[in-house]
Amino acid sequence: MTNMATGKIEEQILEQLRDYVAYTLTSAKGLYREPHSYGAMRMIDSMERAIRLLQEVGIKDESLELGLSSVRNERWRAMTEPKEFGVAIDESVLQIVNLSMNSNK
Repeated sequence: MTNMATGKIEEQILEQLRDYVAYTLTSAKGLYREPHSYGAMRMIDSMERAIRLLQEVGIKDESLELGLSSVRNERWRAMTEPKEFGVAIDESVLQIVNLSMNSNK
């Protein structure tokens, strides 16, 4: 890869990182005025954006994708069925904790 191509890729990644930071900051600001349930949804969206950003630079983990599947599949429940959404988050938390514990062995 040429220096020019490498520079272009780094520029694109930096732009995506700036977009991610801007999204996270505006989400934090929005939490003051939004319904309580939006906070969890915004955190999930922020996590998704971070994962996509990592994938753009070639970092992908299938086990992480599997661990997050519960919360991804149930995110629509956040507004209408918050308890069920909470259960989905708990399931994903347990999967990620188990993944983390197993990778540290």
